[in-house]
Amino acid sequence: MPLSFTQIGETCTVLSLQGDDTMKQHLLDLGFIAGQTVQVVGNSSQGIILSVKGVRLALNRGLAHRINVA
Repeated sequence: MPLSFTQIGETCTVLSLQGDDTMKQHLLDLGFIAGQTVQVVGNSSQGIILSVKGVRLALNRGLAHRINVA
């Protein structure tokens, strides 16, 4: 399921990334590595606020849709 479909308070695990090599590297640099736990802190129509490795960051829905989680 894409990360963009998650709800506030959910904790999920990154499974895979979609996109070209540049996009995947950008997401890897942000900490979205397979097996990494991600918590959804906020969710709106513009984007998602996440906690990754203790750091909060915001992603727009387009980027969040490229991250597959379970």
